[in-house]
Amino acid sequence: MDLYAPRAFGYYIGDTISLEAVVTLDAGWHLDESALPRPRSVTYWLDLKRLDMKPETAPDGTPRYRLTLTYQTFYSPLEPRALTIPAVPLAARREDAGTGDARQTLTIPAWTFVSSPLRELVASQRGNPMALQPDIRPRPYPLAPDARLAGAAAIVAAASLIVFAAASGWGPFAGRSRPFAAALRHMRRLPDLDAPLGYEDALQLLHRAFDAAAGHRLFGEDVSAFLAERPALGGEAREIDRFFAASRVAFFGDDPEGAMALFPPAALLDLARRLSAIERRGGTREEAA
Repeated sequence: MDLYAPRAFGYYIGDTISLEAVVTLDAGWHLDESALPRPRSVTYWLDLKRLDMKPETAPDGTPRYRLTLTYQTFYSPLEPRALTIPAVPLAARREDAGTGDARQTLTIPAWTFVSSPLRELVASQRGNPMALQPDIRPRPYPLAPDARLAGAAAIVAAASLIVFAAASGWGPFAGRSRPFAAALRHMRRLPDLDAPLGYEDALQLLHRAFDAAAGHRLFGEDVSAFLAERPALGGEAREIDRFFAASRVAFFGDDPEGAMALFPPAALLDLARRLSAIERRGGTREEAA
C-alpha cells in the first residue's frame, strides 16, 4: 500500500484535498469494489466528495489499483490546527475452487494536515480586518476611440444602404425610373412562376416595365425603334423579341403553355435580371437626340 499525498499545510475551510493510494495485490486477488467507501460525510467537518478507481497491472503481472479519494474540509480553526483524515478500510478477495472465497482486509492509512484560520483571532493595530472597506473607484475608460470607430462604422453602413437603395430603386430613388428592377423584384416573389397563371403574371410585370422605360405602351412592332434609341439594350434584342412573341402567344393566342415552351420561365427571369443590370448602369434611358 503506497499513499501519495499533497502538501500537509495551508488549507482553509472549503478546500479540497486529494489523496492517491496505490494498492498492489498478489496474483489471484482482486479488490472488492462493494467494500469501497461511497461519497459521504466522514465527520462533522470532513466530506468524501469522490472516489475514483483505476485498475492497473504491475510490472510483475500482479493486479494493482490506483484509488483517488477527494475530500473537502469544512473546519474553520481559530489558529493553525492539525487535523487527521481517518484511515479507510478496504477488502480484497480471491476465489478458490476448493475452499470458496478468501477475504483479506486492507487499510489506507490516516493522513494529517494543518488547517489555517481565515483571519486573525485578535485584531492587530491595523484595525479590524473584517471591517467593510471602501469601494474601489473604477478607472476611467477612454471612449473617444470607440466613439470614432462607431461613427465611422455608422457612416459606412449609411453609405452602403444609400448605394443599395439607389441600385434597387427604393424610397426617394424610386423616381429614377427603375422599372426593370421593380419587375424583377416582384417576379422573384411570385410563388407559381412555373405555372401558367404565375407565368402570365410575370409577363405582365415585364410588359409594364417596358412601358415605363419607353414612356408609353410598347408593342411588338415598336421594339425596333425602342432599341434604336437605347443602344445599350442591343445585346438583348433577340431575347426581347422572344419575350414579345411569347407574350403574343400567351395572351392573344390563349396558349400560356405554348408560350412557356417558346420562352421558359427561367429565361424570362434571366432577361429581367439582365435588363435590371443594364438599367442600373443607365443603359435603358433614351440616348437618341
